[in-house]
Amino acid sequence: MGEKTEKFFSYRRDVHFYETDLMKIVHHGNYLRLAEEARVAWAFARQVLTKETAEEASSLAVLKTEVRHLSPARFGDKLHIELQARRTGIRIVFEYKIWIQDSSRLAAEVRTEHVAIGKDGKAEKPTAHLKAVMEKEQWTETWLSNL
Repeated sequence: MGEKTEKFFSYRRDVHFYETDLMKIVHHGNYLRLAEEARVAWAFARQVLTKETAEEASSLAVLKTEVRHLSPARFGDKLHIELQARRTGIRIVFEYKIWIQDSSRLAAEVRTEHVAIGKDGKAEKPTAHLKAVMEKEQWTETWLSNL
């Protein structure tokens, strides 16, 4: 279904017991949480988010989410999450590949779309800093197989 690359932002973590169902398979709702963890790690790595500016993270509202489940991740699996990001107008789009590291199986593909929200609750343009970061990000249009 594809191969892992180091071209994109990478985040690794283990599957925890509380994230699984009675069959020790990751519950489908947790794939969005995994994507969020990777997105927050990306934001810290790119200095879009710092501990001093944590409130800025809440200003990116989620507009849309899509998850394609491909192969179940299980308790104890090591996950490798790749992320790519781009800006289209005022929208910020993230795409994620969630790999089961030891087997090189693709567990899920995820896409999320966001927009910055001002203190008045209305959509606004991304900050100049976020725009500058986004200009440096690599994007492959056909990266996800079917979302």
